[in-house]
Amino acid sequence: PPYCLGHIGYGVFPWKRQRGYASEALRQILPEAKDLGLAFVELTTDIDNVISQRVISANGGVKVEEFLKPQSSGGGEAIRFRIAL
Repeated sequence: PPYCLGHIGYGVFPWKRQRGYASEALRQILPEAKDLGLAFVELTTDIDNVISQRVISANGGVKVEEFLKPQSSGGGEAIRFRIAL
């Protein structure tokens, strides 16, 4: 839907971070997105969320743009990444 900033979202509880769960989860969902007929997926992250940027990049994400999120999505600076499938 137009109000969603990307195709895939994820979160990891603080006590489970730094164990590769987000990277592995993203890696596993990409074939599912391809099977749905998508040519690519887009993911967004806050500009200061370096860890999420690394997760996306490790899975083939390429930076598309920096943008300002709408207030309905919390506002602030963000980065949009695209992963070709």
